[in-house]
Amino acid sequence: MRCVKSSKQRSGSFSALIKRFRRNQTGAITPLFALMIPPILLAMMLAIDAANLMRVRGNVQSSLDAAGLAVGKRFTVVSEENQIREFGKKIFEANLRAIEPERTKFTLDFPKGRDSDQQIVVNASFRYISFFGRAAKTVTNDRVDWDKYTFSMSATVRLKNTLEVALVLDNSGSMAERGSGSGLKRIDLLKQASAQLVDKLADQAKLITHLENPVQFSLVPFAASVNIGPENQTQLWMDQTGVSPVHYENFTMPTANNPINVGRNKNIVYRDNVYFKEGSGWGSENGHHFTRFSLYNDMQTTRGRAYTSWKGCVEARPGEYGINADRPKIDDPDTMYVPMFAPDEYDSSRSLNHWWSDNGGRYDSYQTMQRDLKKYYIAQNTSGEGTTGPNYSCTTTPITTLTDVTTDNGLRTVKNAIAKMQPDGGTNVPEGMVWGWRTLIQNSPFTGGRATSERGNDKVVIVLTDGANTYYRYNSLGGTDNANNISTYSSLGYTAVRTTGYDRTRIFQEARGVSNVHDNAYYTEALNARFKRLCELAKQDKIMVMTVALDLRQNLAADRKQMEIMKECASDSRVRFDPAAPTKRAKLFWNTTGSELEQTFREIADELSNLRVVR
Repeated sequence: MRCVKSSKQRSGSFSALIKRFRRNQTGAITPLFALMIPPILLAMMLAIDAANLMRVRGNVQSSLDAAGLAVGKRFTVVSEENQIREFGKKIFEANLRAIEPERTKFTLDFPKGRDSDQQIVVNASFRYISFFGRAAKTVTNDRVDWDKYTFSMSATVRLKNTLEVALVLDNSGSMAERGSGSGLKRIDLLKQASAQLVDKLADQAKLITHLENPVQFSLVPFAASVNIGPENQTQLWMDQTGVSPVHYENFTMPTANNPINVGRNKNIVYRDNVYFKEGSGWGSENGHHFTRFSLYNDMQTTRGRAYTSWKGCVEARPGEYGINADRPKIDDPDTMYVPMFAPDEYDSSRSLNHWWSDNGGRYDSYQTMQRDLKKYYIAQNTSGEGTTGPNYSCTTTPITTLTDVTTDNGLRTVKNAIAKMQPDGGTNVPEGMVWGWRTLIQNSPFTGGRATSERGNDKVVIVLTDGANTYYRYNSLGGTDNANNISTYSSLGYTAVRTTGYDRTRIFQEARGVSNVHDNAYYTEALNARFKRLCELAKQDKIMVMTVALDLRQNLAADRKQMEIMKECASDSRVRFDPAAPTKRAKLFWNTTGSELEQTFREIADELSNLRVVR
C-alpha cells in the first residue's frame, strides 16, 4: 500500500523550500562574478594587445633594418631611384611576419646632395588593429575607434663612406728581421698584408658608382726620417728663401758686414735678414737666395759633374708645427719645410758621416771645420754620394700621395710603392705619423684629401711599427763626437743645436714632462711624448687612428712602453666593444706577430667597411 501526501502537506513543503532558499547564501558570489567578467576580459585583451603590439613593432623594425642595409648596398650600384625603392619594399615585406604587408606603408628617403648626410632613411607606418579595439567598435556600434592611431618607425643606414687611408709603415732596419712565427722577413710580411688590404677595399669600392674617388690610399714609409719626394724641391711650401729658423743652424753664416767668399767673384752675403749669392762668378744665379738647395746644386766633382742631389727627406719643423698639419706660410717662417742636409763631419775614421774633404785643414776646432761653407765649393775627386753624404739618414722610399685605388693605374701605383719598400735606419714613429696625417689634409703640402668638414668621408691613419722610438747619441753608434754634436744627424737635426726662438733643442720641444737629458733613453721618452701629443692633435682634427704593434715583446720595457702609447693613441671602434669591458668601445689597436699580421690587416679591412645601421 502506497501513502500519498495530501495537498496541504505539499503546500507546506513548498513554503519551507522557499524559506530555505531565501536563507541560503551559497550563491551570492555569482552576481559578483557576473559583474567582474567585463573588466577581466578587458585586462586580458589589453595584455594580449600590448604583447602583440611589441611583437609587431619589433618585426617591423627588424624588417626596416634589413631593407635599409640591402638598399644601402644596392644604392652604390643602381642609379634609378624608383628601382631601389621597389627593391627596398620587397625586402621589407619579405621580412614581415607579425603583420600583413598591405597594412603597412613603406617609404624611403635618399641623400639630398653631397653636402647632406650620406645616409638612407627607410620608414614604415601602420595601424595596429587590437582585440580591444574590435570589441569597442562592436559594443559602441562603430562609434568608438580605439585603433585610429598610426605607429611610425624608421631605420637610418649610413652609406659606405668615401675613405682616405694613410698607411704609415715602419721601414727601419729591424724590419729586415724574420717575423715571429714566420720564415719571412717582417718587411715582406708587411708588403703582403698591406697589398691585400688595399686590394680588398679597392674591390669593394669598384662597385660604387655614386661617389668620386671613393677609396684613396697614401703610403708613408718611415724610418728615422720621411722622404716626401725630390720632385717637390721647387714647391713654394719648401723653404726656398731660407726663412725658417732651422735652415742654417748647422753652418757658420755671413754677417751684415762680413760676406763669405766661396770662389772667384762668388760671395754669400747677408742682407735684409736673408742670404744671397752675390758676384759675377755666380753667372745667372747672381742675386739668388742662398739655401741648402744651393749646396746640393753647387757641389761638383773634379770631373765637373754634380756630386749628388736632394733625395727628398725633410727636417721636422720646430715647436708644435713639427707635430701638426698646419699649412706652411712664408710669412710664418716656422711653418716652412726645410730639406735635410747632413753636414760633412771631420776627417777621421771615427766620424760617422765624413763625405767631403775639408778646406786644407785650416780650422781652429772640429766644430768650425764641420760648420764651414767654403769647403763645399772645392771640387772633390769622387764619383758621387755613397752610404754617407748630405742625404745621410734619408733611407726610405718617397711618400705616395692620396691615390684612387678604384682605377687600375691608381691601384698599380699604390701596390708598386708598397713593393719597393726597403728596411734601413732608425725609428721615428711620430715623424711618420705626422706625414701620414698631412697626406690626408686638403692643405699644403698635399691637397688630395677632401675638406675635413665634408660629410660622409673618413680620414684614417694606420700606423705600424716593430720597435720603440729611437734617436742616438753620437758615441753610442761607435763615433767619436769631436764636434760636440751630441747626437747623430737625422730629421730632428743634431740634439746639440737649439733652434733660434726656442729654449730647448727640437727633440725636447713638445715633449711634455720629459727632462732635457741627452742620452738614448731620454731621447726615446721625448719621441714618445711627441707621439702622444701628436695623437691628441690628429684626433682633434677628426682623424681616425689605427695602430699596430708588430712583434713587440712584453718582457722588454721599451717595447712595453711602445705598446702602451700605441694603444693609447688609437681611436675607439665605432662598431666593436672591448671583450674585457663590454660597456666600452674597443680600441683600434692590434698587438700582433709576424705570423698573425695578415689576419690583423683583414680585421682592419673589416673595420673600414663601415656600412651599418646607425639609428
